[in-house]
Amino acid sequence: MKKECFFIINAKSNKARKAWDAVKEILAAEGVPYRAFFTNGKGDAKKLAETVQSIHGNQAQAIIAVGGDGTIHEVVNGLNNKDIPVGFLPCGSGNDITRGLGIRNKEHMDSFIKHRLSSEKSERKMDVGYLKSAGIGKFEKRFVSVAGIGFDGEVTRLTNISWYKDWLQRVGLGGFSYTISTLRLLFSYQPGDVTLKLDGRTYEFNSVWLIAAGNLPFYGGGMKICPSANPYDGKLEICIVHNLSPYQLLILFFTVFFGRHIKKKGVTMLTGTELSIVSKTPLTVQADGEVIGSTPLECRVLPSMLTIKV
Repeated sequence: MKKECFFIINAKSNKARKAWDAVKEILAAEGVPYRAFFTNGKGDAKKLAETVQSIHGNQAQAIIAVGGDGTIHEVVNGLNNKDIPVGFLPCGSGNDITRGLGIRNKEHMDSFIKHRLSSEKSERKMDVGYLKSAGIGKFEKRFVSVAGIGFDGEVTRLTNISWYKDWLQRVGLGGFSYTISTLRLLFSYQPGDVTLKLDGRTYEFNSVWLIAAGNLPFYGGGMKICPSANPYDGKLEICIVHNLSPYQLLILFFTVFFGRHIKKKGVTMLTGTELSIVSKTPLTVQADGEVIGSTPLECRVLPSMLTIKV
């Protein structure tokens, strides 16, 4: 039996629906067998990925996420068979996962379907991150790009419930929504003290704004928070921003888009495979742009855990 491609499409995204209309035409022209599933709400992409893996795992040529980072995040968390290839057609507001992997939307679509979808030569094993918490809303999650703790968790929370995220996405400026939320929270957020243990070594940081654990360089709509993060090296890059005033953080903020923050005052960069984070007050945790819970937190890298189509 010829293997099929399984597409999981974010039906709430106009961008994703339009992309899928174009994809269908290419699939028909190329004679590629496929099945399509549409999400209706949060958690649907994860459930659909679990179902495809359970029922159609042996017949799956690949599972393709058509949506933004949230859709990709759910699909990856719905899979535990690392031999089922996953592909991405970016249609979100930030698209930080595909940006970090060098995937572009329109440029990528034709070549992805015509030349790479059915070719094993286009497959590559990449690392993913793993998070576990016994804090508020206990969770175990994987992440593909970056896990953010503290200020950027709160920025993500505010952005995801804001009116301007969807509006800016419709006009092609979705990533700017994170910038607006950052400015809204800048002078009200209270940094806290954190104990971080990385590969057995303990660090104490005071007045911490955020901690980012990067498997890929980007988050927040193009911020290059972990510039050296490499999803093929079995490590995570860790960025800790601490001991800064709101005005100093604002100046630092504009350097992050170019990755020039790493040598600035108040920024500590580390690299490792396993870390734990404990804070005096719970800090919000986001992963791939989705708010998932709070500290205390355990985080580690899962080497070569995901097969991707690139």
